[in-house]
Amino acid sequence: MAEEQRLHERFSMQLPVRVAVIGSSGTGSFSELITANISSGGAFIITDTPVPIASRLAMEFLISFVDLKKLRFILSFDSLRRCAGRPAWVKATGVVIRHQETGMAVIFDDDYQLSPMKISD
Repeated sequence: MAEEQRLHERFSMQLPVRVAVIGSSGTGSFSELITANISSGGAFIITDTPVPIASRLAMEFLISFVDLKKLRFILSFDSLRRCAGRPAWVKATGVVIRHQETGMAVIFDDDYQLSPMKISD
């Protein structure tokens, strides 16, 4: 059996994530979930009710400053400076590519731009 090759290093991190389906009428309401793992290219989100494969999602992750640097998200120097070492909500969009018993795999859009939304107190 060939070993799976990934473009982005994946980290086992249980991060809070808010997920909403992006449909023809806009973005739906957000559900509060948890990630099982994440990389700068995608995430596996734990859920009992995954959305259909190929669904577009809007996601907001609560990520610590240390994990932001570890994940190598695309962030401007100014965005990192504003985080000042504290956790921040960052946003991304992506597509559901796979279901498993415990949740769904999402690949972030190729042109994703993750940026701090607000600083946690």
